Amino acid sequence: MSLTVGGSHMLLCRTAIRRGSTKKTLHTSASRMKAIENQSRRNNLKLLTGVGIFGFTAVVAANATFVTKTPELVAVKEEAETVETEKVEIKAVEAAAVDEETAVAEAAQITAEKALAAETIKIAAEEAEAVEAARMAAEEVAAAEAARIAAEEAAAAEAARMAAEEATAAEASRVAAEEAAAAVAVQIAADEAAAAEAA
Repeated sequence: MSLTVGGSHMLLCRTAIRRGSTKKTLHTSASRMKAIENQSRRNNLKLLTGVGIFGFTAVVAANATFVTKTPELVAVKEEAETVETEKVEIKAVEAAAVDEETAVAEAAQITAEKALAAETIKIAAEEAEAVEAARMAAEEVAAAEAARIAAEEAAAAEAARMAAEEATAAEASRVAAEEAAAAVAVQIAADEAAAAEAA
């Protein structure tokens, strides 16, 4: 690529164009960077060591130093302990009350569930009794209907038997009447024949 600067053409490399400058950037050497990093590490290590030693010294000094307590300080401390003890006791009483309320609520719930179960069993028993009563009533109706039909059939059979007997008796009477009529006719004919012979 070419670039016109003050009437002259310059050939520039692509990286210089991309960077927007033809100046060389300042770089430090790799060994110098490594030395700076090592120095920074040493400083951090010294700082951490100092903080650790200070913390250890502060803890030892706080534990080793005996502080005399004044009666007022002792009274305030005892009062604070008493208040703390009372708070713990109050919390224990409240927890016991909550536990008792929970137990009462659970007992009430169990009682309600038992009552509901008993009511459900009672309703189921009543329904079973109603079904059984309906079944028995249906059986009684069916038995009554069967007895009525049997009685009607027996009456019809009796009526048919009586009608058959009456028909048989009527037939026997008719036959007897015909036979009697035939006998009378034979007698009359015999009498006429005898009278004709005698005459």
